[in-house]
Amino acid sequence: MPPNNIINYFGEVPKTHNYGPKCRLAPISHPFASSDGDDIPPVNAQYFYLSSVPIDDPLSTTTIAAATDPKSARSRLRPFSPGDNNELEKAWLSLSSDAYRQNHTSALSNRPPSPSLAKANADKLRGIARHLAIEHAEKHAREGPSERVQPSAEALPELETATPLCCPELLVDVGVALRTSFCAVARQTQHELDRDIVAQSVMSEMDTIQTDSTATVTERRAPSNSIPPNQSQIDSIMRSCQNDERPNSQHSVKSQPQVSTDRSANVPVPTPTRSSFVDAGISGRPFVRVGTPETPVTSPPASLPRTAIFQPSRLVEEVKSEGVRSRRASSVAAPSSPKPVADVLEAASREVTVGVSRLHEVCLPALQMKPIYWSPVNDIAVVLRATWFYRDDMRPIDPAVANQLEAGYRELKPHTETWNDELRCAVEVGPLGEEKVSHPLWPKIPTKSSKKTDEFMEPRISSNPFCAARCFRGEAAAEGTLLLAPNEDNSIPVPPARKKFEQYHVIYKDATTAYLLKPSLKPSAYYGRRPVAKIMRGLTIGIPVVRGFDYEAWTKKHEKKQDQQNLHAIQTPGNPQENSRRDVCSACKAEEERAQVEDLVLVVHGIGQKLAERVENYHFTHAVNAFRRAINIELRSDAVRGALRRGLNGIMVLPINWRQNLSFEDGGPMKEEDKDNYTPGGFTLKDIEPKTIPAVRSMISDVMFDIPFYMSHHKPKMVAAMVGEANRVYRLWCRNNPGFAERGRVHLIGHSLGSVMCIEVLSRQPTVVPPLQLTKPLQLKHFEFDTKNLFLLGSPAAFFLLLERGALLPRKGRQKPGASPSDVISKDVVGEAGFFGCIAVDNIYNVLAREDAVAYLLNGTIDPMYAASLKTAYVPSTSTSFLQSMGNAMLSIVPGVGSSSTINGANAPAARPPTMRLPSQLELEVHDFTREEVAEKKAFLLNDNGQIDYFLRSGGGPLELQYLNMLSAHTSYWVNHDLIRMLCMEIGRNPGKANTLPSMRAVKATKRVIPQTV
Repeated sequence: MPPNNIINYFGEVPKTHNYGPKCRLAPISHPFASSDGDDIPPVNAQYFYLSSVPIDDPLSTTTIAAATDPKSARSRLRPFSPGDNNELEKAWLSLSSDAYRQNHTSALSNRPPSPSLAKANADKLRGIARHLAIEHAEKHAREGPSERVQPSAEALPELETATPLCCPELLVDVGVALRTSFCAVARQTQHELDRDIVAQSVMSEMDTIQTDSTATVTERRAPSNSIPPNQSQIDSIMRSCQNDERPNSQHSVKSQPQVSTDRSANVPVPTPTRSSFVDAGISGRPFVRVGTPETPVTSPPASLPRTAIFQPSRLVEEVKSEGVRSRRASSVAAPSSPKPVADVLEAASREVTVGVSRLHEVCLPALQMKPIYWSPVNDIAVVLRATWFYRDDMRPIDPAVANQLEAGYRELKPHTETWNDELRCAVEVGPLGEEKVSHPLWPKIPTKSSKKTDEFMEPRISSNPFCAARCFRGEAAAEGTLLLAPNEDNSIPVPPARKKFEQYHVIYKDATTAYLLKPSLKPSAYYGRRPVAKIMRGLTIGIPVVRGFDYEAWTKKHEKKQDQQNLHAIQTPGNPQENSRRDVCSACKAEEERAQVEDLVLVVHGIGQKLAERVENYHFTHAVNAFRRAINIELRSDAVRGALRRGLNGIMVLPINWRQNLSFEDGGPMKEEDKDNYTPGGFTLKDIEPKTIPAVRSMISDVMFDIPFYMSHHKPKMVAAMVGEANRVYRLWCRNNPGFAERGRVHLIGHSLGSVMCIEVLSRQPTVVPPLQLTKPLQLKHFEFDTKNLFLLGSPAAFFLLLERGALLPRKGRQKPGASPSDVISKDVVGEAGFFGCIAVDNIYNVLAREDAVAYLLNGTIDPMYAASLKTAYVPSTSTSFLQSMGNAMLSIVPGVGSSSTINGANAPAARPPTMRLPSQLELEVHDFTREEVAEKKAFLLNDNGQIDYFLRSGGGPLELQYLNMLSAHTSYWVNHDLIRMLCMEIGRNPGKANTLPSMRAVKATKRVIPQTV
């Protein structure tokens, strides 16, 4: 039993793993261990990720920063947790293929493939050519012919008979297909796998295909009568991507075709559009703006005729979808129907969900870690699979060096007793004998006179991530990258760079330990050096390295003392009764229960996110990530824990980036709906914008133009984009967290214009949301979840209520906890769905900074007289002033007197009301008590505290300038500690009026103030 003083991040005593068959930390059974005739022990590989933010520490306050210096980046390598490491290793080993291995072996020895392997390769090439031919035939039938591209003269000697390529993207798509289907070494040595030759095969297939362009274009624009045209077009795009969401598993490992593109320098065309293997849309893998093997850096052309970004992967997904295209007639007159991508290209990738909060996934074999629920914004992390480590601190050795160590290990077999005998004999013989057991780390480079000078030089164990996963059986180390090598698909090998430890020798001591010796330390009969004898006596010579990772040694060296205690407690064997039940692991069960988050908060951004595409520091995702970590920290504070309901596991905060996939003018990523409404003779924003002060005009258009766009005919499209993105994230969360749709609670935070959009959608939200059905098309009219709490930050919603002649009203028939059944059906108190301002929520909070010029009050939209009768409410402060701190210190000195145990009276009894002036007879006769009673019922149905508006306290110091604070007030909400604590308490407390915090309740003013106009 672990000591009681050991507490983990969640304030709990860590459980003990039993390492049974169902334990996540159980040792992995290697599928290839028994098949090897030499009985080489499998290596205990460890995966690292390169990030400034630890994904296994939910309390980390480190901000995400882009790493540009590789030296500084190497210092931020972090190992995955043992459980995640096991899941990654299982997925990695499942990628190994005998076909890839045979291709690799044949290419490495410069032998042609066997007849059976050659036949399999030919069948695979025909499938690729057939698939790409159908894909590009449909593309050109839909979009029209593109500019032909002449093939490369270097790859095709008979250039006169070669067929020009249909478009520049064909060569890119061929390279992607070859990379995901063939070994890297085989592509460089086998002539039939050249991109240009395969592209010619695709053109030959296209000559046999006749495409009906009219049918293809018509079926892409299915009408809908249930929603406006703009929304129906967005719905058709979103519906086509439904089948690409995440699996229904928390620790999911999913197979799918590898998505990657290549932008080789030998393509003689401008930057092509997105490759056919890139999954765009609203699936679980949104658009990645960093160039990677799966998603390249692409920028759409600015001219309108080329703004329709072709996404042939969507066409491929439609072939796989069932029912969506059941009514579609065949648009390609081909001899046989095209095979799905899963049949043409092997399922050559895996995705593993990792991290404590399960917000990231690792793509294998690309070895990249990406966020699941939002588009990556410079937060794609490189993943390293390490097999050899420095013994002193367990840092991973570079994959190229580690693979050379592993190659020598497999050649010399130091795990056998025979090797131990050789070492003893070498020590007895002396320096000359020790030279025989000293192994050069790198093989000797052939001399110029050698016949093999012109042959391709490839290490025995490849460090290429795709080749290391497919062509080997777990012995290869590899590291992912954010950018592809420029010659990824070229047949010309890269000139070898300077090798690390180039002149070093290695001495293997036993099955796990080796020593790297520089030239001045290696055995030498001439100089009489005998390092092997010293190593056998237990001395350290050179650089000691070990095979396999020791997580406990890493923790002792790099982690905090608390983490070391947690690891020791977890690894301590449990009691015999618990270990006897090997089918149940108490630690794994506790982790699964703790991961069941009951409160999901979706944050909707406001204006200015177009600017974030150019200036990354303004990106909304960074603010939400820091906001989430701040909430995790606040939930562990003693002042907040007392106000939370029992069983609260945590609060998950996710961003809703609705603006990234919208454009309203030429020059942006124009969508299909933009093309339909475009008039060729019409003008665009660029036509009317002067060329003066371009930086200022660009900032104004990126930041401020969202408001006039929202008040124009673009409003339905903006609202549909926001609802679609929120529902996409919610569906994805429910898929990865089974049971959340039944037991979970969803809350919304709307900032700036996002708050107005939330009011717009919640006004037409059904009072009772139907149960979530993931098989149905994505809903764009309303949210597919019930909203418990709505928080408006810096909101101009009151101004829009004034423009639309709306009012804030509770929803009729909404049974919120603690509400009177008669009040929720009273016509004087509640309203119907469809009225602007009659929102379907339990509680609404309007939080505003005093200097925020964009924010407006909402109490007055309920009833002006009731709003005037309330005191100005402030969000309870988490900090104390100097005088308060001095007073608390004096009270702590006086015997029998102490300060309150809680901060700001979160759980303290209500203060005694002050003496009020009794109203005069005239005031009693004029005052409308019925109206005040109705307004009070409305206020309590809209918020358990009886009011909506809460101000944030400013510094209030003598040097404070409100006009200077005004510049940053609208964007300061995400770092305000008072707001963070309020959100934790209001979301985490028990629902109902009886469970409100005294400091949040509405307080009537001492004097009645009658507004001038009623």
